[in-house]
Amino acid sequence: MDVRILLVAREAKVRSAYHQAIRELGVKVVAVPSLKGLDETVTDLYYHGVMVDMPTKIDALKKDKEFIYSTLRKFPVAHLNLERTTGEIRVFYPGQKTGATLQDFISQECRPSISHKLGYRIRKQIHFNVILSKDIRGENYERTVTVDVSERGCFVFSVKEWKPGDTAWLIIKELSDDTAICGEVRWCIKWGMGMQVPGIGLEFEEIKESQIKEIRDNLWG
Repeated sequence: MDVRILLVAREAKVRSAYHQAIRELGVKVVAVPSLKGLDETVTDLYYHGVMVDMPTKIDALKKDKEFIYSTLRKFPVAHLNLERTTGEIRVFYPGQKTGATLQDFISQECRPSISHKLGYRIRKQIHFNVILSKDIRGENYERTVTVDVSERGCFVFSVKEWKPGDTAWLIIKELSDDTAICGEVRWCIKWGMGMQVPGIGLEFEEIKESQIKEIRDNLWG
């Protein structure tokens, strides 16, 4: 399967320089100036990783730190910086070796990873108290919290062993109806992976309309 990278760089000339360098490595690239306001031709594609221009990210974090981090959490992410005088592109990502290159990031981080859709809805940092289990009976559960939440899913803190495709059952204690919600694990961040919060990204599979409404109220409240 071809590797596809999402490139985010605000300035057109900088974006063009990155785009050319990445394409020369035989990788598909979708280049955008911002993560905001993207249409379905971008959000419905599957990506193996994201490359973000550092000045662009710094500016975006001032406006919407929560949105940026929740959107990028499921991908390997590299930060890029273009040296204006020489045209050199510097690359920074968790666990890299000295002198890492674009090719290193693609080969070591992106090719081995499972691709994910960028597709996002309103996602907010909400810390619901959760009972999380791999079994509907609630055996071998762990008490934990959500890191962020959307109408379609959530990211839950966990240090247990999970893999994409696993079924997870969670009881959200703050909901009026605390019937167990069934979700599918879409991505995982294991403990020790860079400076990232370990846990699982869940897509809700079985959830009551009343529970969705209450989650929506929290998102917009």
